[in-house]
Amino acid sequence: MLAGCRGASGAARTATPEPTATPEPLDLSVFRGFAYPIKGGCLPKGDQLMPNAPREYRGGVHEGVDFYGYDNCAPIAKGTAVLAAKGGTVVRADHTYHALTPAELAAANTRIAEGHANDFDVLDLFRGQQVWIDHGKGIVTRYAHLSDIAANILIGTKVAQGDVIAFVGDSGTPESISDPGVEEHLHFELRAGDEFLGRGLPPAEVRTIYERLFQPLSAP
Repeated sequence: MLAGCRGASGAARTATPEPTATPEPLDLSVFRGFAYPIKGGCLPKGDQLMPNAPREYRGGVHEGVDFYGYDNCAPIAKGTAVLAAKGGTVVRADHTYHALTPAELAAANTRIAEGHANDFDVLDLFRGQQVWIDHGKGIVTRYAHLSDIAANILIGTKVAQGDVIAFVGDSGTPESISDPGVEEHLHFELRAGDEFLGRGLPPAEVRTIYERLFQPLSAP
């Protein structure tokens, strides 16, 4: 959330503290056995929907995978169920989220112009309504731009792989204000410690990493 911004009600919007992932050493096994967060989904063909793709509207890079209906193996629209990619513990669930306001968007654009595009609160604002799941060993998955969150998904809730946790939307996108409905998709991030998986790597290598991520543990 963008600290210091005020919505239409005049109430201050404060930053949400970033939960700390379980402080355990990473090992390669944690990057296997994840399931797609959309039933029947697959990786998008376009690299512009993958990590490290430029995001000009906020002067930064993409930190996850976008699941849109137009470039996927499954139909995806507002209200499509979002599934836990792996078992874990919910560490964030924005049940009290309020929609991005024009005032907040203008304030964020000012911050970006001042060189703060990669500040946590700016990035967090643009992710909209979110759920985060801690999978242990420093791994957290983030599910963003949601339209709603399942009522039973609360901080501390234990979830299993494939559980419905939320629903696709367009929250946090500039288009949610200017052209509602055109940016309905799931933004999925996998965080390894303080970094997103694949940061700084070339597109082909990033794609290989994510293909491996979503392979079943029995795959070679």
